[in-house]
Amino acid sequence: MTEETYHTYYFSDPDSSDINMHHLVIQSVLKLDGELPWRWHIEKPDDSLVDPVWDNKTNGWVENDPTSQSQIVAQLTNKVESQKKQIEQMGQSQATSLNSIAENQAKMLKMMAPLLAKGGKPNA
Repeated sequence: MTEETYHTYYFSDPDSSDINMHHLVIQSVLKLDGELPWRWHIEKPDDSLVDPVWDNKTNGWVENDPTSQSQIVAQLTNKVESQKKQIEQMGQSQATSLNSIAENQAKMLKMMAPLLAKGGKPNA
């Protein structure tokens, strides 16, 4: 069994609303010689950067501007996803509560059935 060597590349789409696409690590068993595919880079972003993106003007990694349109869209997308999960959890909780109420009502009706069969008069 041979041990494969992996080559690391970094993809950056600074305009993506998906923050994961701003800086994505790509492992490859193939070494890419010559010109890399568009938005692929050999240089690793500095670990001090929170949301690094590739800047073509400086030809390097920079911190993504928190007021940029892509950052705002990414933040809103994350908030929407978070709220969607909360709504789903609330819906599941509500369904569980309604099932519990229905089960309790069924038990009460079962207990009351003999009384209702006698016209609502208690045993004397």
